[in-house]
Amino acid sequence: MQEERAPPLLAVARIVCVLGMSIGISLGIFLALGGWFLPALIALVAAAPFFALMRFMEKRFAPHDY
Repeated sequence: MQEERAPPLLAVARIVCVLGMSIGISLGIFLALGGWFLPALIALVAAAPFFALMRFMEKRFAPHDY
């Protein structure tokens, strides 16, 4: 029995989402350390759509066996 593999689109979406989240969070932390609290908050909030996109893509390509 052959195991089903994740499609390439899902792998690309995972990479883009992880990069987007990491850049947003790291930029937010650095800005907050520098005292720029409003831009830091904006950068941290900008990471949320990448998380939502990753959740959406994972659910879309999840096996529907269970």
